[in-house]
Amino acid sequence: MNAHVGPAQTLKFRAQSLLAYVLEPVPPLADWFLALDAWLARSPTFFIARPVILDMAALDISLKEYRELLSDLARRHIRVMGAENVGRGLVGPHLPPVLSGGRTIDAQTLREDAPAAPDEEPPAPREEEQAPASRATAGHANSLIVDGAVRSGQSIVHPDGDVTVIGRVASGAEIVAGGSVHVYGALQGRVIAGISGSQSARIFCTEGRAELLCIGGAYVTAESTSSEMEGRSLEARLDGDELKLRILS
Repeated sequence: MNAHVGPAQTLKFRAQSLLAYVLEPVPPLADWFLALDAWLARSPTFFIARPVILDMAALDISLKEYRELLSDLARRHIRVMGAENVGRGLVGPHLPPVLSGGRTIDAQTLREDAPAAPDEEPPAPREEEQAPASRATAGHANSLIVDGAVRSGQSIVHPDGDVTVIGRVASGAEIVAGGSVHVYGALQGRVIAGISGSQSARIFCTEGRAELLCIGGAYVTAESTSSEMEGRSLEARLDGDELKLRILS
């Protein structure tokens, strides 16, 4: 009997880089979770389906406490893909793999280290961008232009640079950008700028009624914004650790 020999299988693998969000829990964890819950109350979908890394440098906890931390994050729909600065006692099966060698990304790094090839097509938009994608175009290598309104429930995520919306950002909509955000219309939803680490990122809008404005972890909400700024043309920028608003007109 002759055995049938099929064609040799080829093992294919490749390296791929991606942008991950780093959470840095600090003691006491109860207070840290209160701050996290306040953030999630205003932007509940921010971490869903996005890669998250834990930086454990500020924590000295037991394995039991570490597992509880991961469980508490999972209950908030935050799935940890890896951890850095982890002690030996926090390594083992069914725990996030230990990562090292990563570096913080800022806007300059994105421009210099990840230029788009002239003949390379722009990457497909994330799932949450699909609805307005037909109206979104690349202004240049690190910008995204959305030519139309962003409706409630939609999320535009562009970690590589600025986002410009020519239209309204409705209540319940969200814009997340690595750089600055420009809204030529009423801004009623949430805007999170500078997620690439850029301290110079800004938010501009022609009619400010935002639920949340955030740059570099500092944020203001509709409740904490002065009534004299409602409906005005605004600029938001970082001033040290505070987010300051300025009326433009």
